[in-house]
Amino acid sequence: MRSEAIDRFVLNIERLISGEVFDLYKAMISSSFEYIAAEILSDQLNEGIWYDGVSGLKAEVLDNNQVRFTGEMYVFFEQEKNWKEPFESIVSIGGKIKKEVMVYVSIGGLEGNDELLTMEWHYRNT
Repeated sequence: MRSEAIDRFVLNIERLISGEVFDLYKAMISSSFEYIAAEILSDQLNEGIWYDGVSGLKAEVLDNNQVRFTGEMYVFFEQEKNWKEPFESIVSIGGKIKKEVMVYVSIGGLEGNDELLTMEWHYRNT
């Protein structure tokens, strides 16, 4: 994921935390989660699996630095099969000296977390 896309994603999280209401799809939050989730869960993914956005994406501000997202992630296998899996993510912005953006992701039976701003992008589709 390119730094511009990461910056846009973080800005949108901050907009949600501040109470702004906007279209999550136009803000590309769903497509950002395709890459973020794939990277965080890459060690758990079977070969040929990839994500293609979140259906029914909803955001809920949990407190002054966290947003919870829910919906169903489209999962594809080698361009042939596709289905939806339950999706949840909690994004937390913190850090007093240096900004930190922790992202927890759960798709179906897979889950993991990582720090977005220092994450190394290895997943082949990013």
